[in-house]
Amino acid sequence: MARSNQWDSLSSQARESLRMNILGGEWAPGAKLQVAQLSKRYDTSSTVMREALTRLAGEQLVTFIPNRGFFVAELSLDELRDLTEFRCRIEGFGVALAIERGDLTWESELIAAHHTLERTPRRRTDDPHRISHEWLSAHQAFHAKILEPCRVATLQDLAATLADATVLYRQWTAPTQAAESRDIEAEHRGILEAVLARDTDAAQQRLREHYSRTTDVIESSLGQSAETGER
Repeated sequence: MARSNQWDSLSSQARESLRMNILGGEWAPGAKLQVAQLSKRYDTSSTVMREALTRLAGEQLVTFIPNRGFFVAELSLDELRDLTEFRCRIEGFGVALAIERGDLTWESELIAAHHTLERTPRRRTDDPHRISHEWLSAHQAFHAKILEPCRVATLQDLAATLADATVLYRQWTAPTQAAESRDIEAEHRGILEAVLARDTDAAQQRLREHYSRTTDVIESSLGQSAETGER
C-alpha cells in the first residue's frame, strides 16, 4: 500500500509540474514531448513520466499518436468556440447549484480566493506578454471555488479540463489591443458580486461574458497572426 501511495504521489507531482509548464507556454502547440528528456528534466523515471503524459492526454492538454508519441495539443478556432460554449453551459448549471447550496463559509472562502487573485501579478516578469504561473493558479482556484458547493465532482472536473484547454490557447496568442485594454479584474469582481448576491441569472451571464471575451481576444490575436504570416 505504501509503495502504491508513493507511486501515486510521484505521478501526481510529475503531472502537475508538466501541466503548469505546458500551460505556461514552455512548448508550442504540436511540439513533441520526449519521455526521456522530460524524465531527466523532472528527475523521475520514464514510467512515471509516461503515466503523467497519459493523464494529461485524458485532460486534452496532450495528444498521443500511436507509434509517434506524445505532443502538446494543437490549436483550432472551431474547437475553441465549441469549448467555450460547452464551458458556459456546464458552469452555468454548476454556478446555479453552487448558489443554491453554498453557505457562509463558502462565501468567505470565495472572497479570500478573489482577494488572492486580485493581488497576484498577472504577467510574468521575464515575459510581460505571458501569464504568470502564480496568477494561473490563483485564477483556477477562484473559478473552482465558485463551483465547489455544487458538489458534482464530474462537473467540477470537466470545468477544470475546459479551463486548462482555454489557457493553452491564451498563452500562444500574440498581444492585441483587445487583450491589453481588457479589464479582466472588473470582470472577476462582477462575477463575485453576482454570486454573493445569490443572483443566478446575473452570475451565469457574467460568466458567459467573461469566457466569451477570452475567446474574442484569442480569435483577434490568431486572426492578426494569420494576416502577418505568423504562427
